[in-house]
Amino acid sequence: MTRILATLKALSRDPRTREFLAWCLPALLLGLILRTTLTVQMPYAFFHDDTPDMLETPLRVLKNHRFSLHPKKTFLPPIVFTLPFLLHTPALIAIPLFHHLLGLGAVILVGLLCRLWFTHWKFYILPLTLLTAANPFLLWYEQTVMAETIFIFCTLLLAVAGTLYALDQNKAHLGFLAGSLFLVAGARPEGKLLFGFGLFLLVLLHWRDWRAAWPRFAMLLTLALATAILTKTAQTGLLLYTSVARMTPATLKAAPGFDPYVADLRTQLQTRWQQTLDFPRVRERRLVAEAVERYLIDHGNTSEKSKRRQTGDAFCIKLARETCLHNLTALPAHVYHKFRLTSLDAPSGRLDNEWLFEKQNWAYSGDMDLATYLSQGLTGKRLETATDIKHFVDSHFQEVPWFNALQAHWLSVVNHWRFPDLRIPKPDAPRSFSVRYGVPFYFLAGALGLIVIGLRRGPLQSFHIAWGLTLLAFFFTIILTANIKPRFRLVFEPFWFIYAGLLIETVFLWLFRNAEVRRAIAASLHPAPLTPP
Repeated sequence: MTRILATLKALSRDPRTREFLAWCLPALLLGLILRTTLTVQMPYAFFHDDTPDMLETPLRVLKNHRFSLHPKKTFLPPIVFTLPFLLHTPALIAIPLFHHLLGLGAVILVGLLCRLWFTHWKFYILPLTLLTAANPFLLWYEQTVMAETIFIFCTLLLAVAGTLYALDQNKAHLGFLAGSLFLVAGARPEGKLLFGFGLFLLVLLHWRDWRAAWPRFAMLLTLALATAILTKTAQTGLLLYTSVARMTPATLKAAPGFDPYVADLRTQLQTRWQQTLDFPRVRERRLVAEAVERYLIDHGNTSEKSKRRQTGDAFCIKLARETCLHNLTALPAHVYHKFRLTSLDAPSGRLDNEWLFEKQNWAYSGDMDLATYLSQGLTGKRLETATDIKHFVDSHFQEVPWFNALQAHWLSVVNHWRFPDLRIPKPDAPRSFSVRYGVPFYFLAGALGLIVIGLRRGPLQSFHIAWGLTLLAFFFTIILTANIKPRFRLVFEPFWFIYAGLLIETVFLWLFRNAEVRRAIAASLHPAPLTPP
């Protein structure tokens, strides 16, 4: 601890740190103004329909005096959300305040990535940090009791940790990298996939001296395996298999005789795909779960329902793996169209009457026993009935017009330039069409920037190769697995703009370098005439 404090003290005295923070100051001030204004207008957090899953941990701690996690959640956000209950601070006030601090921290982390990644960082740090500070999607999740803000902060922290380790492979930076990987894995279930980045980075940096570096590989691999066990969830397989269920082969080695259980659903999904490029929804996921459960029961699995659900998820992973391997060439188009379906939609909600009252009251009613039992810890006052909760929501929330306007303008700008829309004829309604909107160009700019920065030579090339390939694989896996909801791409929100900036810088550097080369060639072909002495 003393060493960490000494390092922080030395950094605070470093003139480069002061210069970097000075460039971040405008974005920090903007972020502070936006977050303070939002907190004054809406001091209590938004209660999402996924919030009860997060609050199962404080419920068990207070009610049964034991720690437990919801089967779909990892450990970090539930632990963080439990602390206000233990400290007797209204959680719906404390959680958004903590999230807003992380939001301002994310601005600093984005600024630090600019400082480390860009050659001419002063041209880019101001716009990129301002975009992060004013991003309405990030701001909305900061005001919501969900895991996204923690996950984004931890992912940015991991990018910084990997960059520092690539620059100097000392033990302190290795510890920072390992700690960041552990935190990002604890923030969301898909976070554990980023351990692949850490291991790949070590391979690229230490393959020449692997004999000396093998303890680092062993340490990180052990941590990855332990974290995978600690963050094991119970829905990943079901989500993934539902996404690709329409491609299920008639014969599966992993599940002999499964075809009759899924044949009708597969036919329905194939028909919808051929007609409208449509994807499975919640209803189809439930049908898949029912088919899997019937199959397991018919094949001798008579364990209790909760254990059978865990077995079913593992079974779905086998189904999904074999289905994907059988349809490898079709997966890229599948992922592209799935991403395209929501690429113009906001990955967050709004702060209007529909969300604040209709959706929030519906979210509370989804688990009224939890809401009433935790009401004292959530709000600071005891709410006994659904009527009390509705009165609390109606009297403590109001529309935030400036936020809704900011979000609408943001979407109109980033979605204005996009690929051509696709008009799909409706088979049941002649002369009418379903429209599949084109993907906005800024996603492509971010993807190209991620690729070109990996081609630029320098001390960070190994890092950018490892991080870039991991992000591509991470994006592909998330879109392939997740529901049809744009919020699952939220973790990439800061990176679209960072990599678009890197693309712009790379183009300018290339043009400048080629201009210099052309001038040098011209000078060598047409030397200046000699002047008489």
